[in-house]
Amino acid sequence: MPEAYVRRAWLCRATPAMIERLITCFRSSTYLPLSSSELTDETAMGKDTVSELSSSEYASRRKELLKLVKQLRAIGAQAELDLPCIAVIGNQSAGKSSVVEAISGIKVPRDAGTCTRCPMECRLSSSDMPWKCQISIRWEFDDKGKRRDDVQEVPFGGAITNKGDVELALRRAQAAVLNPSVSPSKFLLMSADHLKAPAGTRKTLDFSRNVVCVDLVGPDLTDLSFIDLPGTYSPNAEPEIVKLVEDLVVSHIQGNCLILVALPMTDDIENQKALRLAHQVDPKGLRTIGVLTKPDMLTSGATKARDLWMDVIEGRRHPLLNGYYCTRQPDDAERAKDISAAEARKVEADFFGNTIPWSRATNKNRFGTGNLVATLSKLLTKLIDERLPHLHKQAKEVLRDCNEELDSLPQAIEAEPATYVLGLITAFSTNVQGFVAGGLDSGRLVHENRDSFREFKYAVRRTAPNFIPYPEGTISSAVFENYIGDGEDEGPAEGLVSAQAPVYLTDMLQHIEKSITRELPDDVPFPCKVSLIKAFQTTWRPSAMVCFERVRASVINLLHDMMKDQFDRYDALHIVLRGYVADLVHKHQVLCLQRIGEMLEIESEPFTQNGHYYDSCRDKWLAKYKDARAGKLPVSQERPAKVRKLSQQTAGAPPAASATSFTFQSLNGQQSTSSGFRGTPSPFSSIATLAGSTSTPSTATPFAFKPGAFGAGPAPASPQQSATHLKTSSTKEKAKANGMRASLHAPTSSEDSSGSDDSTVSSSSAEEPRMTTVTKPVLSQPTLSEEDQAKVNAALAALADIGYTGITQEDLGKLNPPDEFAREINVMAQVRAYFQVSYKRVIDNVPLMIDHKFVRAIAKDLQSSLISQLGLGTANASTRCATYLAEDPHVVARREELIARKKRLEGVTKELSNFGLKSA
Repeated sequence: MPEAYVRRAWLCRATPAMIERLITCFRSSTYLPLSSSELTDETAMGKDTVSELSSSEYASRRKELLKLVKQLRAIGAQAELDLPCIAVIGNQSAGKSSVVEAISGIKVPRDAGTCTRCPMECRLSSSDMPWKCQISIRWEFDDKGKRRDDVQEVPFGGAITNKGDVELALRRAQAAVLNPSVSPSKFLLMSADHLKAPAGTRKTLDFSRNVVCVDLVGPDLTDLSFIDLPGTYSPNAEPEIVKLVEDLVVSHIQGNCLILVALPMTDDIENQKALRLAHQVDPKGLRTIGVLTKPDMLTSGATKARDLWMDVIEGRRHPLLNGYYCTRQPDDAERAKDISAAEARKVEADFFGNTIPWSRATNKNRFGTGNLVATLSKLLTKLIDERLPHLHKQAKEVLRDCNEELDSLPQAIEAEPATYVLGLITAFSTNVQGFVAGGLDSGRLVHENRDSFREFKYAVRRTAPNFIPYPEGTISSAVFENYIGDGEDEGPAEGLVSAQAPVYLTDMLQHIEKSITRELPDDVPFPCKVSLIKAFQTTWRPSAMVCFERVRASVINLLHDMMKDQFDRYDALHIVLRGYVADLVHKHQVLCLQRIGEMLEIESEPFTQNGHYYDSCRDKWLAKYKDARAGKLPVSQERPAKVRKLSQQTAGAPPAASATSFTFQSLNGQQSTSSGFRGTPSPFSSIATLAGSTSTPSTATPFAFKPGAFGAGPAPASPQQSATHLKTSSTKEKAKANGMRASLHAPTSSEDSSGSDDSTVSSSSAEEPRMTTVTKPVLSQPTLSEEDQAKVNAALAALADIGYTGITQEDLGKLNPPDEFAREINVMAQVRAYFQVSYKRVIDNVPLMIDHKFVRAIAKDLQSSLISQLGLGTANASTRCATYLAEDPHVVARREELIARKKRLEGVTKELSNFGLKSA
């Protein structure tokens, strides 16, 4: 409050003019110190004025603010926040050191050839206690100029109570800063001569950004702090040194810094490089304060120079918001006499009071060190007070950003390395087992494997024998529907029509006749059926391999993705685990494929105990074949509703693959008794043929039946015409007369096939015309009119009345008269029925084997295998695991930097909160 200051001024025996002046000061926005003419003899040296300010509430607040800034700097807050400060800059030999001495009251190194080579922070504090000085070094940067994560302010020696000892102590502290590789304690007792001696083997820096801090406490001091920066060099100096010093100066005078520029009056103001640097960062002159030095060195004849400088002081030239102050410091002779600070201030006041034109100046408060110090103290206090709320808010925001970035980085490993790796392996194995078992959030692998197993099922289903119960080339053979469609197997609605080449009755007749050796004429040898069974099993192994490869790819992709998610942070561990997991996958791959091979090998020998299902399928197919022979399967011109629905849903889908050639091998010992498809399919051939287009087959091998598909032939004959045609024996007799044909030509070929086998008969132009159109037929379910269906139902009811219960419509086909191809039809029905039995068996057993012996086996052995491979139970496990867990050096460095920064910011916010401030 102004009243309090007035009361204290009265106690200090201030004149009424002084009291009025003091009140005006607190009402104005700019501090106006007292002029020398208003001071009494007791206050001329500023002693009573300092006492007055120190004992006021204002001085108390100022002391607290400066102490807070000191604490913030001690913990490195200047690295995060723009702390208010005063920086003293100037050219070399500009009298800057004299100004620093005048403000601080201590002597600084100033020999010829000696300069300030590191920042020096002077912190003055008024106190009733005796004068003392404590020098410290604030280590903010390493020897390469990079800011350290942990800022430390370390005392350099003990407290100094004799002002004469400060200069040598400052020399020692600066030498310690310039030699960071040497312990600072080694410089504590060095003499001045030793400090001036060449460094020898020591690596001495030219300049350093680390700070020598000087804490001064005494009754004659004003609460103030400032940073003395190295003097700028002339352009004639080494360019590297000039740039180094300028960068150091500019880095300190940014932002909330009051710039005190020492300007020697012996040189023109336009030649002052320090002033130009200040103008770069403060072009409007809002933060710059000029202090004019060496006014006593202007000769009596330099009147023009005096007038020019007077224009500067009074704001007519190079104006600044806070103006210029002119001081006079002791010359060399006076310093040699070692005059006191009080004597120096008295000489200064006499000089400005008696020297023209300074004594005639209207703004006498612009002269004298006391006025400069009082103004600096007020401006710094005001700046700190204004900026602290913003600094508090800024500190919280920076701390929040620091925490967010730190949270985005993986946490540092604090556990024992082997234990930590064991935890990672356990978690990884548990996650893999979860995906193998499946779940709401872990069904990826199960779904992919189901798709692979379904494709395997489709591939096997398409190997169903395509037996046609008509002689080749007949009209009805083009429209026979090779499925039952009663739920026992799939049909066209599922898109699973057999992809095998058609086998006609004439083809079956030839195969049976060639198979008979010593059997009776009507007997069918068992090897004949075995060869037919093996023929449709030929692609089961490749289809199983395709299925396994798909599952294997899904498992490997899952393992790689999970390893990347969990171990990508640890490059070394990730690389090692990929190798170990690959070995484990290969191990179970070999075992699983061996089991699959054994299973398929077992399937090559016909066997079943599922007799009921076999008999049911055989009877159904036999009835279907007999109905076809009897002409009771009229061709519907309209497809069933289920087929129509599928066709609408799959409009534009690629056509079905061309039929695979179906080959019967010779049984006379010249060739293997096993039958197979022409050529050796690749592991993916069964999948490729699903999307392929009809192609021209290659030249037929011996006993290869003509490849074809459900071709669209001529318009179908009526059932009566078909039946009449089939009842004749000319076709069978002709087939026997011609012998067993080795192969049928492709539709586009007109040449005969030749070979050494005597049983191979060339095709002749006299043979029956063959269908050359290989296209997919229009499939339909056998349909009856309502009248015919009623008759069938009546017949079934009549049979039930006389005791023949359980008869179905399909069973009526058995009532057909004997057929000349009855033997061949029976073989077709038996083989077709066994396919159904083995097909149902293999589409379950192969997926079960893959799932059990590969997928689940990997998940089961994963944890124990990795623990063993990593050697977690060995003596050197901890050392090896520490190597595995080595992180990216950039991540480690960034995390350490953020942790140190977080610690620093937490200290800053704590200090600001304790000071009682709230965010703006």
